Order: sequence, then C-alpha cells, then structure tokens
Amino acid sequence: MSEIIKAKNIMRIYERGSEKIYAVNDSSLVIEKGKIVSFIGPSGSGKTTLINVLGCLDNPTSGELVIDGNVVFKEGVDLSEVELTKIRRKYFGYVFQKFFLIPTLTVYENIVLPFAFYKGEDAESNIDEILEMLGIAHRKNHLPSELSGGEMQRVAIARALINNPPILLADEPTGNLDSKRADEIKELFVKLNKERGITIILVTHNHDLADISDKIVEIKDGVIQN
Repeated sequence: MSEIIKAKNIMRIYERGSEKIYAVNDSSLVIEKGKIVSFIGPSGSGKTTLINVLGCLDNPTSGELVIDGNVVFKEGVDLSEVELTKIRRKYFGYVFQKFFLIPTLTVYENIVLPFAFYKGEDAESNIDEILEMLGIAHRKNHLPSELSGGEMQRVAIARALINNPPILLADEPTGNLDSKRADEIKELFVKLNKERGITIILVTHNHDLADISDKIVEIKDGVIQN
C-alpha cells in the first residue's frame, strides 16, 4: 500500500505576546492510501491543528509535508495560495463538527454549492450516486430544517465528496450527534472506505468511531505519542 500523506518534523507554533504555543511539536507520520486513521487525545492536544496542516488548511511553521508525491511544504518551497487551492480541490473533502449548511438552500443545492467555485471532471454525474449511497436521495428537495442531525451530517459529507476527493478529513464528525446517529455516520465512513477506497482521517473523542480505524494516532501537548 503506497503512502498518500507523509509529514516529517511538522511544527506549528503560535505566538501569544511573548509566549510561544507549540500546537504541533516535531510530529512525523505516514498515512497510506485507502486507510482509515483516527487522531485521538484530550481537548487542546493539537489534533485539529495537525489535521488542518495535513489538509493544507493551515501552514506549518516548519517541517515537510508531501501529498501523493507532491511537496506542499518544505524549507525553500513556497506555494502560492492559488497552488494550495488546487491541492485542496484535487485531494481533499472536508467534514466538520458543525454542518455549515445554508438554511435557505435545499439538500441538493447545499451539496452542489462547491460547483460555484470549482467543478471537477464528471462531478455532476456523481451527485445521484452519492445521494443514494448516503441514503438521502429522498431528501433531495428538503431544507436543512426538515432533516435530523444525522441527515444533516450526511448532507455535509455528500458536499465534501462531490468532487471525488481521494482523502476525506473529518474533524469531530459525530460531536453534535446522539449515539444512534453517530453509529450511522460510523457505518457510513466504513462504507465509503471499503466501496470507494477513500482515505479517511478522523479527529474524534468517540472511541467507537476510532475503533473502525486501521491506525490510531494519539496526540498529547502537540506531540504524537505512538
């Protein structure tokens, strides 16, 4: 199995007055294609910062990041925001704890919203397949206010998948759901991984969700523990 993400000696330092906060501290890891990887650890440990760096949403202070063989961050490499945007569009779908659905738009309209900025090849033909896979085809013309929490998260996942990304990043995707809906999302991630071969990287406090992982990465005080 080949690697799709390689991070080496990643540092992310924030300055607060004269104080330096080491949100990610000299962390290295390899994520293989087609695997599910979970980041676990206490609140404030650096999980979200690390996943944001891996997903090119935040720049590391130092270190090296390679996505599918492409050097994204390294000393002497300075990609423009346009180039970083292309990397994000090509490789990543993002799912967050909050659903970020626009209440005045239907399920379908929320899902195709990324098309306003970018439409990948054959992306539009993918919509009905995604709706069916996620079990929300019957909700296509409904507003978010007419959906359950689990259904809203499925819409958010569908939106993340619309341009066929090979990597799905999910930050506390079950954090706003009850246990039944959380189990539904867990089963959905397994299905996406097995049937579509998507690499999934999770940040979670939910041990049941982490249990689906091929690899669990524990983070404490910005440092990978294993």
